[in-house]
Amino acid sequence: MIRGKGIVAFMISMLMVCFVGNLFLIENCPAYGKTIYVRANANPSGDGTQEFPYRTIREGITEASSGDTVFVFNGTYNENINITKNLTLMGESKESTFIDGGGNGHVIDAIGTYNSKIHVHILRLTIRNAGGEISGFDCVTFSYVTTSEIADNNILNSQNGEGISLAHCEVITIRNNHITNNDAAGISLTDSNYNTIQNNIIQNNQKGIHLASFSAYNQIISNSLRDNIMYGVYVIQSSSNSFSGNDFTNNGQNAQDASTNIWSIDNQGNYWDDYNNYDNNSDGIGDSPYSIPGGSNVDNYPLGYFKQPEQPGGGNQPPVAAFLSISPSSAVQNETISFSGEGTDIDGYIVGYQYRSSLDGPLSSQQTFSNSTLSIGIHTIYFKVMDNEGAWSTEKTGTVTINAAVNQAPIAYIDEITPNPAQQGEPVIFRGHGSDEDGVITTYKWLSNKDGTIGTTSSFIRANLSRGTHTIYFQVKDDIEWSTQVVATLTIERNSSSGNPENQAPHAYLGGPYTGKVNEAISFNGSLSYDEEGTILGYWTFGDSTTGNGLTATHIYTAPGTYTVILTVTDEDGVSSTATTSAIITQSSSPGNTLEGFSILDFEIPFPVLMVIVVLLIVGILVGFIFKIKQR
Repeated sequence: MIRGKGIVAFMISMLMVCFVGNLFLIENCPAYGKTIYVRANANPSGDGTQEFPYRTIREGITEASSGDTVFVFNGTYNENINITKNLTLMGESKESTFIDGGGNGHVIDAIGTYNSKIHVHILRLTIRNAGGEISGFDCVTFSYVTTSEIADNNILNSQNGEGISLAHCEVITIRNNHITNNDAAGISLTDSNYNTIQNNIIQNNQKGIHLASFSAYNQIISNSLRDNIMYGVYVIQSSSNSFSGNDFTNNGQNAQDASTNIWSIDNQGNYWDDYNNYDNNSDGIGDSPYSIPGGSNVDNYPLGYFKQPEQPGGGNQPPVAAFLSISPSSAVQNETISFSGEGTDIDGYIVGYQYRSSLDGPLSSQQTFSNSTLSIGIHTIYFKVMDNEGAWSTEKTGTVTINAAVNQAPIAYIDEITPNPAQQGEPVIFRGHGSDEDGVITTYKWLSNKDGTIGTTSSFIRANLSRGTHTIYFQVKDDIEWSTQVVATLTIERNSSSGNPENQAPHAYLGGPYTGKVNEAISFNGSLSYDEEGTILGYWTFGDSTTGNGLTATHIYTAPGTYTVILTVTDEDGVSSTATTSAIITQSSSPGNTLEGFSILDFEIPFPVLMVIVVLLIVGILVGFIFKIKQR
């Protein structure tokens, strides 16, 4: 018997060695948490579930745990958001989910610390109107954030600030955003490394992208940088960054770089609308490098914007599409967009124009025109001109984003709940309706705080409601969003005319008998108790002169013995029932010489074996630590 216990003790000690040693080899992995829901104009008593969402984003973030997702339904949220934990903030649709800072500070401000950077993902939102009495407030600002993403957003209208600002960040991906009309930079990086900026439209800002204060090893790939007032890209004190596939069009100055950076990747440079040379071999790469102003950097593989090759024998020179204007560059569906283009021809004159959309196909053959029927999405507009000899220019491109019109939420009305009060089992009529200024009502929802969902049509009859006072919630939905809940109260009384007019006592069940040890918590469960006619309350006596409330309870006994445990349940009319069981409590450990050992899973471990376990634990820690150092 002693030999068997020794073997068990040895096996336990070896498992503990392996466990403790490997703690040092476990990598940190992100935890994926629950989803918390937010809907503008929801009922203030919401709990963050999809059925009862919170009303504000701040509520959702406050209640979220690290790793959770806060999902924001379509609507307008006039808030300034602070994030200090690992979190995903996701909108239902960037065309219809708006966070508006109201010119009152940062719109979204995510802040970690030097020793504890956080992970924050911002997805599918329109984030707008940062600002204040002083400059420096941004639509999205990240500080000490890592391994995160800002993607598929509209980010605009920062007053004296940036669209997106990263400070002391790394491994952030900024992709597929439309960043426009910010008084400072569209995207600004300060002391931030190993980030990726890709496939964004960065337009009508003071600077498109600003790299500063020793930001390094960042990749800027395939962005459209156009119509920025001062610079498309401005780099200062930031080296070892790389640029490729970016389209620089109609900026005050396309780029300024006094540091040491790479302006092509895999023999692919960037598109420069002020490149002034040829592609005589038609390989899609300019015949000479493009010099980046401000220093000695060059783009050795400039793309796309070339002078036309000279024609043999002095033939006709093709025209050039010189200018393309699209106003506004971002609009809602059915809003009028104005287009205008110009061309030049060194040996003739322009006689034809052609516009086409990447989404809608051919648009017009007029030099200027307007259109209010563009489909929702991001359109690449292609424009070319024809000279008097019938030669067409290469196409010049621009973009325009068409967003869905802002939906007006419907309004719900409760017309009738009768009779009220009603007797238990009596039919109750529910009738309501909704109105919508810009659509039609598609869905109805009736909820009771006692019985949950009770109806999904505008009117219905229900005869099996629980006795008591009900809070009734009614909502309607158009084809996009839900209305605010409207609330009424309904009382269901006991049916005194039924064959059983007297109140029935509740039923008490508490399980057991229970066993445990001194100073250890024991969980008592009376949740199977019930009342046929309503709700009940629970009250416990534990047999040691202590009590507890609720249908479940936890209790600690401080001395061994057999205790009588009683659960009393009481219904809404004050009628009670009881149930009794016992709790058998034993000593947590045997008294005696402390050097004799202790028990694990009822196996007594002698003191010498205990000392061996301690030594092996220490060895496990040292081995794990050494392996961890070697991995680095």
